[in-house]
Formats: sequence, C-alpha cells, structure tokens
Amino acid sequence: MNLLLEAAPGHTPGSSVLTLRSLSERAVFLGDVLHSPVQVREPGWNSCFCDDSHLAAKTRSAYLSRAADLHELIIPAHWPGHGAAKIRKDSDGYGINEWFDLPPQ
Repeated sequence: MNLLLEAAPGHTPGSSVLTLRSLSERAVFLGDVLHSPVQVREPGWNSCFCDDSHLAAKTRSAYLSRAADLHELIIPAHWPGHGAAKIRKDSDGYGINEWFDLPPQ
C-alpha cells in the first residue's frame, strides 16, 4: 500500500490530491477538485473559489479521465453526504457509474 500526493492546480495555490494504492485498487481523495456532482457531467463548470478557472477545469477533466480509465474510486470532499464514486466516460463527457455510501465517522 502506498500514498501519492499530487498537485491539482487551478483552485487555490497548493491544492493537491491524495491517491491511496493497494495492489490494483486505487482511491483518490479529490479535495477541492470537485465541489458538486454536476461537475462530473460538466467539468468546465467552476466554483466561485477557483483562482484560475481554465486551469481548474483542465485539472478536473484530467482527474476524471484518469479515474474512468484506471477504475479509481473518487472520494470528493465537498459533496453532500458521505460517499465515493466510480466514474465512466460517456459519449459527451463523464458520468457516475456507481455510488458507494460510506458511513459517517
């Protein structure tokens, strides 16, 4: 098992993403990359807190693409409730393939 901290530019200076890997399984803690589930379908939509809107959208799209390609479990920090999702590529972008409810701690 290992942890990887990666830059996630665009939202705020120093914004990052944490990836947990165990054998072939990967979970990605997205922090400020996704503020709303609608951003999965519309990765170009930014929150009012993004310092660099173009770069934030580019970063968001890159992480969604990687999550779909590598079957990563994404764990958003700002979505309502407690959970994680698997992402799929659609003909017009991305969608949530499966939602996993996680118990509150």
